[in-house]
Amino acid sequence: MVSCSLQDIVHRFEQINGSNWQALPDHVAIQLNDTHPPIAVAELMRILLDRASLTWEQAWDITVRTLAYTNHTLLPEALETWPVELFERLVPRHLAIIYEINRRFLDEVRRAHPGDEARTQRMSIIQETPSRKVRMAHLAVVGTHSTNGVAEIHTRLLRTRLLTDFAELFPERFNNKTNGVTPRRWLLEANPGLAKLISDAIGDAWITD
Repeated sequence: MVSCSLQDIVHRFEQINGSNWQALPDHVAIQLNDTHPPIAVAELMRILLDRASLTWEQAWDITVRTLAYTNHTLLPEALETWPVELFERLVPRHLAIIYEINRRFLDEVRRAHPGDEARTQRMSIIQETPSRKVRMAHLAVVGTHSTNGVAEIHTRLLRTRLLTDFAELFPERFNNKTNGVTPRRWLLEANPGLAKLISDAIGDAWITD
């Protein structure tokens, strides 16, 4: 589904903008909800590297500016790890891209924190023990321009407990997008014509009750 969505987005972008890839983040915003879809980081890189023939630096800049990540819960189900063996068997090109993302990222971590190999291991996109897995939340944070919490306290916990190392390295990426709006308020703002029709039929008490 990630691949189909991205290829469709890219196809429609090309129809209007041709090969002006640098403009992709100006026209497209892709939101990764939790850690099911962060393979989109590798898939968009694959498209830009293999199909568009961009350099790594160009493709990475476009990918990061196009993608954003929302974490909805601190519970383990939102912090998926996928077996490296699964990638090797099904999507080896994506795994090769993830390895290169991780290599470059860990070089950045070592420059920021020389000698702190424990931090490097904690932050690696690849979990080495007890079995080799891809840490999808790490891939999502590294490969996007924004990591969003869904309430102020949630965002604070992301910074201080769950993704502390990443928040220290990328403080500007962590921000809050309070999640949820009442259906009534949504209806009033999004469809005032329908809201008026309802009020004409049953009165306006529904707005607050």
